[in-house]
Amino acid sequence: MIRFARSQPSATDAIECLQKAAKLNWEDPYRHGCMLQMPNYGQLVMTGDLHGHFRNFDRLKKYANLERTPARHVVLHEMVHKELPTMQDVDDSHLLLVECAAYKCEYPDQVHFLQSNHELAQLTGYNIAKNGRIVIDAYNQHVIATYGERDGHAVLRAMEEFIASFPLAIRTENRVWLSHSLPDMHHMDEFDADMFERDCGRADIEQSRTAFLLVWGRRHSTEHVQRLCEKFDVDVIMTGHQPQEMGSTLVFERLIILDSSHNHGSFLAFDLSRPVRAEDLFKRIRKFVEIV
Repeated sequence: MIRFARSQPSATDAIECLQKAAKLNWEDPYRHGCMLQMPNYGQLVMTGDLHGHFRNFDRLKKYANLERTPARHVVLHEMVHKELPTMQDVDDSHLLLVECAAYKCEYPDQVHFLQSNHELAQLTGYNIAKNGRIVIDAYNQHVIATYGERDGHAVLRAMEEFIASFPLAIRTENRVWLSHSLPDMHHMDEFDADMFERDCGRADIEQSRTAFLLVWGRRHSTEHVQRLCEKFDVDVIMTGHQPQEMGSTLVFERLIILDSSHNHGSFLAFDLSRPVRAEDLFKRIRKFVEIV
């Protein structure tokens, strides 16, 4: 079991943890192709983007209590690239990424990940500008400042290995689809839904137009979401990606969007054994501030 203080794991510990978690992701017993197929029992806890919000992650772990609830699953995505109010602030979200990897190492069959646009950008070097800075540069600079030039680059390579192991989506037996986002309704002619069923390695994820469209899409409609539900053979879709001031929203009748990256951040726990409806699930959303 890999444990370390939040302040800073050693480079050796961080690399070992990230590489072990990556291996566990590839070998996840629920993995089929580029996605996870969850069982018809237990409970799943879906989160929104975390973006380095350590306190919400702590509360999530407290709520999930995985040691005492072996049939409960937790889904994490978009852990990196913290919101930085000023140019003087530093992005320490890489420490959260390693903590999440350690969480996977501790509960390998219960902790799962989804590929996101910020993690995919970190993997591929795709520039994202926020508040006047390139977020990948700010992230990389703090990793190197934390571990030193040589070890920092080694940690970054291990982080890329970990990120590359994230599945693209999760489907449950009770017809819920989980992904970081959905393809834009204007680019469906470039979207290959068959990719989810195929085995894929790091190069496939890095070079995939479908993966890019899935994690970056924003423009949707009721008709588009309905068509995606039919294509994925589900009744409800849950995503993150789009900021939610109050932590969550239900749109287009079937799409629940969660945001876990701020003090109104939310999560959603639901049973995997029962039929579900979007409006009923939406009523079950909780805020992290409730967990004390």
